[in-house]
Amino acid sequence: MNKIRMPLSKIELLAVYLSYAFRYLYPLILVPYYGRVLGTGGYGVVLAGMSLGNTMWMLVAYGFATVGARDIVHTEHESERDPIFRAQFTARLLLSIPVFIVGAIAVSRSQLLSHVPGAYVVVVFGGILAAFNLGWYFTGTGRARTSVMIEVLGFLLSSSLIFTFIRKPGDINLVFPLSFVSVAIQLVLAYVVVRREFSGLIAPLRAAVDLIKRSTIIFIYGGTSILLIGASAYILSLLAPPSEVSAFGVSERIVGAALSLMGPAGQILVPKVMYLVGRNNARANMIARRIFAVFFLGAVVGVIVTRSLSAWFVPLVFGAEFGRAVPVLNVLVLVLPISVCTQILGLYFLIPRKLEGMLARCGIVGALANVAMAIPLSRYFGAMGMAEARLLGELSLLVMLIIGICRAGLVREILGINDEVSFATRFARWLQ
Repeated sequence: MNKIRMPLSKIELLAVYLSYAFRYLYPLILVPYYGRVLGTGGYGVVLAGMSLGNTMWMLVAYGFATVGARDIVHTEHESERDPIFRAQFTARLLLSIPVFIVGAIAVSRSQLLSHVPGAYVVVVFGGILAAFNLGWYFTGTGRARTSVMIEVLGFLLSSSLIFTFIRKPGDINLVFPLSFVSVAIQLVLAYVVVRREFSGLIAPLRAAVDLIKRSTIIFIYGGTSILLIGASAYILSLLAPPSEVSAFGVSERIVGAALSLMGPAGQILVPKVMYLVGRNNARANMIARRIFAVFFLGAVVGVIVTRSLSAWFVPLVFGAEFGRAVPVLNVLVLVLPISVCTQILGLYFLIPRKLEGMLARCGIVGALANVAMAIPLSRYFGAMGMAEARLLGELSLLVMLIIGICRAGLVREILGINDEVSFATRFARWLQ
């Protein structure tokens, strides 16, 4: 079994964060351009399409990336990677069929997207295609920098196409096809790089189904928050006018980019914590607490900075017509520290201890509560209602997790109270 080395993890983590920075900050760069060229109505259509496409991506990806990176890390020989790779591809292929059907229905039900030529194919299929990216494979094999280079190249190509062809409101029909071309080129490059490392793409059906089962808990819990915030713009497009979709969409992009910063750490550090639990439980808990401290502090700072500068920043960057997004952003940004708590508790403390049942129940109930509140609140209060529903849904999830942890008797272990060392010693270790 390969030893998970911390120095190597830091190098990989930096490379993956660069990749995520391009992936999630890139749309934020395009938001002002889209808003000024297409207007709030046109940008509302783009947001609804992107929201649906990202939802298709997350549904097909289904937590496979975390499981795949973990499986790859624990291999000794290159030959062991072949069945892992093929199972990952086949599992995504299986989920693509029902997801495409659901996506096509979703497009037909959206007043904003149903009038966009080719939206059925470009938006839905483009989102599904993005789920076949190989970032997890490059990270697991110690080549995160390769993934970064491929993504940067794709982003440069995409931005060049958009700035060249999107010049007026009538060009809105070209936005989705251009994004599709960028995704397709990135995938081709990635698969060409690894073409000699696997014997085929299709795995036995049993292996793919087993992977889906092993990834279900991670999908239900780890992806619930990001999935819901990604689908919120589409749900709002069914209940509110384009201007409300735009107001929520700007806030969604900013908060979604902040939440995504936990993704790279999860790809590399979750397998490490899982590896240590059972071997050195105290160290596993210490690493998890460090991760929580860093992200929670960052989330609190993010809330303070956002609420202090949003009234100045949003109109300056996105245009005066997006001023409606300021109060929405001030509410939605409160999701950040709450989501940090829920994700750290689940990914770093509960999943390594195989408490999947608790996570599944909490994730499902939290998602249902979110949707149940989102529909009436969005119908009557528009973008602000959707933001309030997201906040209440995340709070309900956190409360359920805390109750479950107390019942499982994990409070003292999570807080490190059982460690037979002084507080000063634990603090010194944290600074190491």
